[in-house]
Amino acid sequence: MDVLALVPGAVGLALSPLTVASVVFLLGHRRGYGSAVACATGWITTIAVALVVAVLVGERLPARTGAGGIPVEALVALGAGVVLLALAVWQWAVRRLPDGSPASSRWSAAMESIGPVRAFGVGVLWFVSSPKALVLALGAGLAFGDADPAAGETVIAGALFVLVGGSTAFLPIVLAVTLGDRARRALTAMRSWIARWGSVFLVVVLVLLAVVQLVTGAVGLLA
Repeated sequence: MDVLALVPGAVGLALSPLTVASVVFLLGHRRGYGSAVACATGWITTIAVALVVAVLVGERLPARTGAGGIPVEALVALGAGVVLLALAVWQWAVRRLPDGSPASSRWSAAMESIGPVRAFGVGVLWFVSSPKALVLALGAGLAFGDADPAAGETVIAGALFVLVGGSTAFLPIVLAVTLGDRARRALTAMRSWIARWGSVFLVVVLVLLAVVQLVTGAVGLLA
């Protein structure tokens, strides 16, 4: 299987500002650690489930649209690129609220009052409500191609995809546990940066992912 084809999807999931921001903000309230871990766990669990579903869907799709036709994986990549580019345009258009404040701050206050159960649900919600995450998971499932899901290489590749995709959600937690009180200043700075620039950062990520998918699709068509 083409392991390198999984890299854009895994990195794209890891660069999900809303998930990282949720964990960072949750670490700032009185039930911080439990809620933050629950949110990150919800996110990475959903990535794993989505990947399994995407692999099952990918196995049932034909390799080409017909005898000697266009590769289905290339069409999916092109479609994913268009969707991601459209999401980038939409995100740029709504990056600020009517009062001029950053859209990233819309939910920050609410995040500071939820417990672990709801936080787990938030981690799941950020995935299932994100077209970007769904598109990347589908692309990853197709990248497995005809590989045997029971083969060791496929299992390891899938596990690495999930771990990389969910790694940034756990990074603030590791930072907080490792540094203790010394992490407070770093987390405060991170919260401020996300509230101010999170929406713009998401636009940049979406554009980069769109370019990768469009190039991948174009190469697949020409192959």
